[in-house]
Amino acid sequence: MENLQESLGHSPTGEAKNLITESKNIYLITSQEPEALGRSTGEAITSTLALFYTLKELGKNVNLLIDVLPENLKFLSPSLDFISYPKNFVISVPNSVAQISQIFYEKNSDALKIHLTLEGGNIKKDNISFYFSETKPDLIITVGIKDYQKELSEKLNSFGFLLDSPILNIDTLAGSVQAGTENKKFGKINLLGQNSTTEIVFALVKDINGDNIKKEPALCLLSGLVIYTENFKSKLTAEVFETSANLMKKGADLKEVTNNIKFN
Repeated sequence: MENLQESLGHSPTGEAKNLITESKNIYLITSQEPEALGRSTGEAITSTLALFYTLKELGKNVNLLIDVLPENLKFLSPSLDFISYPKNFVISVPNSVAQISQIFYEKNSDALKIHLTLEGGNIKKDNISFYFSETKPDLIITVGIKDYQKELSEKLNSFGFLLDSPILNIDTLAGSVQAGTENKKFGKINLLGQNSTTEIVFALVKDINGDNIKKEPALCLLSGLVIYTENFKSKLTAEVFETSANLMKKGADLKEVTNNIKFN
């Protein structure tokens, strides 16, 4: 596995750009675990949404795997349906447990009920498995995830189609060693840096889409910087201010961000 932060002599995002360019079907997975040092997962989510909008703009078939969008970030996306959760779902009953002769369903405003008629055997709740049946993606991009297998262990049974696809692992290393949450470098390409997740993704977005950053991803990235700096009260660098100014030039409205993302 190559750690791009240690690569010399070429753009640190160059190989990530090539991998994205060659991929048509892409899944984005963002951390929903509490981040190191007690920070929320907001910055990982906003950075992932910025990638989602950018990849859509480039004509990629992109899906974002996220259970729920935090209330204060809903202004960044019309709905969870918009960000394309998997649609093909399978309910499986092993033949060794029961032989099913007929199946039908009824649907009303309250629920969908699936009825099974058994020829033999006996079905228990633990015998039934549920999983998504989708085409294996060309690429998985993780954002803010330290340990892929650990963080997704409860989901991989349902999302088995994600196994064995190449992974672009994007994460910040800042504070991770002290917090005991060092990134496991599980990706085919590991795009890691000591700056914020937002700045890493911003550099990648610029690399894959030139300077053609639209308002939607710019708004997401500016939101990430507001979260990272606690509304520009900490972790301030010249690069943070320069990136913020660049994003506002692309149409991101700082007032809209701070009206939605508040700090105590």
